[in-house]
Amino acid sequence: MIEYRRMEQMQEQPLHWDNHRTNLNLTFIFALIVAVIGILGQPVLFVLGIGVAIYSWLTNPKQYLIYRDALVIIYGRPRIKSYPFQEISHLETLSLPIGERLRVRMVNGRRIMLLTKDPDTFRAKLDEALDAFHGEQRGTDYAKENELDTAIDTPTEKPLDGVPPEENLGESSSENDNVPY
Repeated sequence: MIEYRRMEQMQEQPLHWDNHRTNLNLTFIFALIVAVIGILGQPVLFVLGIGVAIYSWLTNPKQYLIYRDALVIIYGRPRIKSYPFQEISHLETLSLPIGERLRVRMVNGRRIMLLTKDPDTFRAKLDEALDAFHGEQRGTDYAKENELDTAIDTPTEKPLDGVPPEENLGESSSENDNVPY
């Protein structure tokens, strides 16, 4: 089913696309150099170099595509990863000393960092596609979720099993939400 959907998406033209900010994958190149050195006499370096080269090839994005219902990231062949819009919560632009980056927040809490050549245009196009996909209910769903979140975070008025209200607030998350990754 997933392969059929992917094939169907590949036949459809993307609404917008952008390439990864850098076309040169230095990790891949260095790993191949280490593999060549390994061929000359160090079999461990050959295996290590090939392993790092394969990992780098499969994990460094080449292109980002926006379809009407999904964000697709193309890595080294044969890896293509599709993120349906119903799994995307919202977008954030991070201004870092090394440049602007677009962070996609997933509904399950995961984050994906996109490093496009033109982050402003890509974000505008992705926002348009998300709004078109979710329609008017996007804002209302998030409002309802936020109301539920605030209701859960408020302490109870009465003691819970004899524990005073200030002690049954629960633990705060140890996750630093402002980490740029």
